[in-house]
Amino acid sequence: MAKAIFHGEFHYTSRKRNAGWSVRPSPEPQYFPRELIDAAVAAGRATEVLPNAAKTAGKGRKSGD
Repeated sequence: MAKAIFHGEFHYTSRKRNAGWSVRPSPEPQYFPRELIDAAVAAGRATEVLPNAAKTAGKGRKSGD
């Protein structure tokens, strides 16, 4: 699952499975399948929220060590 902030209403029917989604705009990130997020970003209806690099890289050395 990927997440994005939707700026406008977006309706999508999957090309891979028998499913469809209707998404309403919200200032909060929403989780949806990757194919929907990619289509919404391409249509200009959403901005993808990328994982926080600081959270995912938590096992490195800290500064000053």
